[in-house]
Amino acid sequence: MKQLTVLILALTSSVSFSQELTEVDRQLLLERLNDIQKSADTAARGRFSTAISAFRSAVSSDVAANELWMKCWEKVEFKDEAKSAKNFREKRKQHRDRVDSPGFRRALRHQLNWLLLTIEISQDEKTRDKMSDKAIAAIENIFADAKILQGHEDILREGVLGSYFAKAYQLDGLQVANWSAAPLDISSMYEQIILPPWQNPGSVSQLRKTWLKRIEHEGNATAYWSREGEKDRKPAFEKWLTNGRLDLLWAMEQDLFQFGDQREAALRMLDHVKNNLSHPKAPSWVADFASLVKGEELPSKIKEGLEVPTPTETTE
Repeated sequence: MKQLTVLILALTSSVSFSQELTEVDRQLLLERLNDIQKSADTAARGRFSTAISAFRSAVSSDVAANELWMKCWEKVEFKDEAKSAKNFREKRKQHRDRVDSPGFRRALRHQLNWLLLTIEISQDEKTRDKMSDKAIAAIENIFADAKILQGHEDILREGVLGSYFAKAYQLDGLQVANWSAAPLDISSMYEQIILPPWQNPGSVSQLRKTWLKRIEHEGNATAYWSREGEKDRKPAFEKWLTNGRLDLLWAMEQDLFQFGDQREAALRMLDHVKNNLSHPKAPSWVADFASLVKGEELPSKIKEGLEVPTPTETTE
């Protein structure tokens, strides 16, 4: 929008609306447009460079991450809104227990890590080949901190481009196709980043291993943050075992079947149906299995029943 405004000003400053453009006018206008675009690109590169430097420094420790978050929060919510420093101090005091807690600070580091990866791929699509391993590492690092993150994990379920970090450095408008916006949006992360490199006939073995890792991760996400008191399992996790886990196992076998492991996948699908005949989704599994074996188009989508939540924007 800013570029369009500048272009309009350029037009009105040199050309009367009642006159036709001469060849010289056209050339001058195109040159101006090119200069505007170069200026915008230079500013964007500088902004990315500054942001990356600040984020890399802050992601190194809980204290550094919290200090940068505090500066970004103050900028976005108070300085940019022309609110007084007193307003900031009062709000800071009201939320002291939360923003100074170890779990909140650790969550900010994981948020920053994923934001850095988001910036990286936005600048060079070729890095996508390396993102499968990096995404798995990001998830497992979060799980390693599951205990300390208790009560703050929602920060990691929300899109990093909506964070105060991104807003303060004007990165909230960044567009990245086929990318998980949140570090704990595990379903989206596997569907868009981690599984695709292995979805081909030459990588069936690795595809299966990656699917099993996905099932492990989705189960962990439910188990780690779905506990009540002294109980090891909460109803949400029990529900996942009898629904979400079975959905994922079925989707895995369909994926493996389609990419070449037809005989073994078909046998496992038969066992899946046999062992879960009373399950509400058994009829659709039977229909899908029959279609696969007959070489027909599936009556239901391969991933039907798998919930891939759309991350909401965060102001953390």
